[in-house]
Amino acid sequence: MPDNAREIFVRNLKFLMEDRGISQADICRVLGVSSATASDWCSGKKFPRVDKLQRLADLLGVRLSSLTSEEGLRDYEDQKILEELHQDPKLRMLFDRARNMSERDKDRMLQISDIIKGELYGE
Repeated sequence: MPDNAREIFVRNLKFLMEDRGISQADICRVLGVSSATASDWCSGKKFPRVDKLQRLADLLGVRLSSLTSEEGLRDYEDQKILEELHQDPKLRMLFDRARNMSERDKDRMLQISDIIKGELYGE
């Protein structure tokens, strides 16, 4: 587990860059920084100033906390799941229906889902 803010930032930055398909060259071009600066950020040698940090988050399409906190990547993953739910009408319908279910009904739906998954995929 990272023991300081710089390690957290580097880990989150690398993950988000890979996930979003953004290179160090993209960071240089969009943020107007040198390749040495972008390299220093990615390696943890330096930490961006606050203004650059926010622009970096904007470039990656995430909240600032996604870069700077332990919980940031979990928040990012939650955001991606919500985007999927919003974009897929069938998932959105299932989610909307599940919101009003009792706990007992939710348990039944999970059991049904497990049965269907087992029959379709041999699990």
